[in-house]
Amino acid sequence: MMTALRNDPPKTLAGSPVIVAIDHAKSTQTDLRTGATSSTQLPASNVLQFITEAGDKVSARPSGTEPKIKFYFSVRTTTGESHAATKAELERKIDTFIEELNL
Repeated sequence: MMTALRNDPPKTLAGSPVIVAIDHAKSTQTDLRTGATSSTQLPASNVLQFITEAGDKVSARPSGTEPKIKFYFSVRTTTGESHAATKAELERKIDTFIEELNL
């Protein structure tokens, strides 16, 4: 799964274009709009991160002790008048990530 994500990163997540792909194993950051690659200047680690135009982030890394990949989601939105509605919107976005990534 990590190889598949490395070779074919998602183009969009929850309707927002993925604009940056970070491969910590290679210590590289790629601007997917321009193709420009730069160094992260961080130690190598088997972690992938995808950042969307909306400011959301999906991180993936293999477990160190189990045969599975762990995913971490960071989602952004403007705060609405209703805390419950904002929370529900963010939870829907995470559900969409899970569906789009076939998790």
